[in-house]
This record gives sequence, C-alpha cells and structure tokens, in this order.
Amino acid sequence: MAKTSTTPDYDKLDAYGVERSRKDDEGALVKLRDKWPWFDHIMRMNERYGEQGGNQFAAGITYFSVLSIFPLTMLVLATVAIILANNQDLLDKVMDQVTSMGSGEMGDTLGTIVEGAIDQRKSVFSIGLLLALWSGLSWMNHLRIGASEMWKVDNSPENFIKGKLSDLLGLLGLILALVVAFAVTTIGNSGLTEKLLGLVGLDEVPGIRFITFLVALLVALLANLLVFFWLMVYLPRAKVPRKSAFKAAIIGAVVFEIFKQFATLFFSNALSNPAGAAFGPIIGVMVLFYFIWRITLYCSAWAATTPESLAMMTPPVPPAAVIRVRQEVRTGSTDAGRAGLVGLGAAAGVVLGGAIRSIFK
Repeated sequence: MAKTSTTPDYDKLDAYGVERSRKDDEGALVKLRDKWPWFDHIMRMNERYGEQGGNQFAAGITYFSVLSIFPLTMLVLATVAIILANNQDLLDKVMDQVTSMGSGEMGDTLGTIVEGAIDQRKSVFSIGLLLALWSGLSWMNHLRIGASEMWKVDNSPENFIKGKLSDLLGLLGLILALVVAFAVTTIGNSGLTEKLLGLVGLDEVPGIRFITFLVALLVALLANLLVFFWLMVYLPRAKVPRKSAFKAAIIGAVVFEIFKQFATLFFSNALSNPAGAAFGPIIGVMVLFYFIWRITLYCSAWAATTPESLAMMTPPVPPAAVIRVRQEVRTGSTDAGRAGLVGLGAAAGVVLGGAIRSIFK
C-alpha cells in the first residue's frame, strides 16, 4: 500500500507554492540569471527601463534639450554684446576681426549684424531670458519625470513653487556639469595640451603624450563620475541610496566617456566638409542629447533595481475588491404563475360550459 501524506514535498514546489510532479524547464536565460547575480541585475535594469518607457522619455527630453539651446544662445550673445558695449577697445578689436572674416560686402554685412546685436542687446537679453526660463524649466521637469519613472515613484512635486525653484537650481547645475564634462574631454583631445607641454619644455620627454592622454582621461572620468552621481541623486523625486547611486555613476561615467570620444570624432569630421557643416551640427546635437539621456535613464534604472533600492520600495496597494451581487431573472414560469394560469383556465371552462348548456336547453 502506497504511503500517503499531507505534507508537501518542498523540493517540488514552484515559485507560487504549487507542488508539481516534475520541474518545468526554466530556459537558458533564467538559468543564467540564477547563476550570475550581476547578469540578473542587468536584466532587471533593462526590464525596468523598457516597461517604464525609457526610450520615449529620452526622445521627449531630447526635444526640450534642443528647444532650450536657442534661448540659451540668445542669452550668451546678449551677454557678450553687453560686455562689448561697455568696452570700446574690445569692441573695436572684435569689429576688425569680424569684418576681416569676409571680403567686401560680406565683411560689411557681418559688421552690421554685430552692431545690430549690440544695439538691441537689452531686448534680446530679456526675450532670451524668458524663453530660457520657460524651455529650461520644462527640460529639467521632464528629465526629473523620466528619472522618477525609473524608480516608480510619484513624479509631481509636493509644492509647485518649491518644485520650480528646485528645477531652476537643477537646470543651472546641469548646464554647468555638462559644460565642465565636455570641456575636459575637448581640452584633452585638442592641441592645447601639446602647446602647454612645449611651454614648460616637456614635449620631448619619451611617452609624455601617452601620459598626458592618460591623465586627461582620468580627469574626464572623475568629472563624469561627479556629474552622474549628482544626476542619480538629484533627478528622482525620491530618496536614493548613496551606494546604489555611486555604483550607477561609475557605470555612467565610463559609458559617457566612451560616447564623448566618439562624439568628438564625429563633430570634427562632420564640420570638415560643406554638407556636414550645413546639416551635421543640428543632427549631431540631437543624437548627442538622445544618447546622453538614454545613458542617464539606464543608470537610473540600474540604481533603482539594486537589492537595497528594491527593499526600500513600497509595493503598490492593490485596488479595493468590488463585490457585485448578480440578480438572476428566471425566464421560465414560476409556481405562482402556473397556479394563476390553472385558475384562469378553470374559470374559462366554467363560463364556456354554462354558455353551451344555455344554447342546447
């Protein structure tokens, strides 16, 4: 007689607590995720990025990034015009340089444009400032929405005014961080380092160029690390574990530096021919921003899916159960209906019988 027991065989329980006679084949991907925790983390990051619409957010943030460039350019030009208007010697040098860039009427046209920009510097500055505030705050707000979505938290600020002030500070910090990060890489890849080495007499030292490149690369990685750590902590409207943010910042710094090296080569080659000079910059800027925000959102998804970050998350509350009482309507006849029909038939029979008897009387 076979032995029976109500105790489950724990070796045969699946993830849902159901005892099965045989274990289903999990597949190669599941086995790799069980074997390597780092690979499982990458898959969690990719799943979070995809299910929260990472690509769509990156594209939307890119739109607002490009939109913010034009008012920021107006601000820069207006600021330069204000400086030139208050310095006549510097203005004369700039005008001479501008007119010498073109021959004949072209030089005169460039000079007229510069003079017009200086004359209208106040209006250009005012319009540029208003447009920069509007587009820049929208840019930062959508960037924070995208990062918050990677954390599955509410992306709306508790207070409207405090939220806009926080976005304004974040916008200024973001612009400064991007300028510093790209400036370090650009200086490291330019001929400025060779000129500086020549001034101090180190240009003939064996291997100095490799050492200089290595130092510039390390400085750029450090700058990227600081930028991404700030982005990981500041952008989400939630408390971010510093350890998870730092690890995500390391990944972002390395990937971002690789991308910057390719971007530097792209712009240098694109601007060297007429077709590239006409269409290359705007296309390059759009691609540049798109990949920057993809890297940022991927790193946010990585930080949001660490074990310590997942332990901090509050599971979503399931919706309240709705009990619907269904009242069934019987289509057939009931007992009361059948009794009524019988009574009606009997009464009709009595009346009909009386009528027949009265006829044949």
